[in-house]
Amino acid sequence: MADFYEFIVCSIVMKIRILSLGLISILFIGCNKQPEVKSEKAQESFEVVDNKISEYMDILDNPDTPKQEQTRVLCKDYPNLYESKYIPALLKLAPKDYSKEKLMSDLKVSTDYYAEKLDINCQ
Repeated sequence: MADFYEFIVCSIVMKIRILSLGLISILFIGCNKQPEVKSEKAQESFEVVDNKISEYMDILDNPDTPKQEQTRVLCKDYPNLYESKYIPALLKLAPKDYSKEKLMSDLKVSTDYYAEKLDINCQ
């Protein structure tokens, strides 16, 4: 009879352990799901801004674009969007891979390139 009670107690203890492990797993998985939503939002924000940057690059690369529009994009629209939206979105998405200083340096390289290529002097 003692063996039977021992078996019942062990069975109950095992069920409690399995239930506890399951509950802990569910809580752990549930807590880990929230950052994915933030990451998805950060990815979406970045993609929107990146698409707009691509549009600006297309304007600058298109020889048929009027010089006045290229000047506006190069001297105003592109740098403003890059600094105010692109850099924050990229840093939120991959903070370990980029720094604001490096991204600002990249902006300078690209604007200098297009200024020379298109013979535009931003003031």
